[in-house]
Amino acid sequence: MQSEPRIAFRNIEPSEAIEDHVRRRISELEKVFPRIVGCEVVIEAPQKKKLGGRSFKVHVKVEVPGPDIDVTRSVDYGEASENVALAVHEAFDAAGRLLLERKRETSGH
Repeated sequence: MQSEPRIAFRNIEPSEAIEDHVRRRISELEKVFPRIVGCEVVIEAPQKKKLGGRSFKVHVKVEVPGPDIDVTRSVDYGEASENVALAVHEAFDAAGRLLLERKRETSGH
C-alpha cells in the first residue's frame, strides 16, 4: 500500500482493539489484491443510543487502480462490542468479494 491506512471513529471512543482488527483485515485485503493504493475506514455510531443496544456503521473505501471500492455495512442489534466487530467483519468481507471480482476482471478470467 502506498499510503498509511486512515482509520476514523465518529461518535464512538477510539479503540486500540478495533483499530488492530481493522489493520489485520486491511492486510488480508492486500494479500487478495496487492495493488491497493490506500484504504480509509470510518467506524461510526449514531449520537442517540437505542434501547435494545447500539447500532454501528462501518464504511470502507479501498483505493485501487480504476474506480475505488466503497462499502458500507450497518449492524444494530446485540451488544455494542459485538456490533462493532460484526460491522467491521461484514464491511471487509464485502470489500474482499469486490476486490476478488475486480482481480478477475483485470486478469481476464
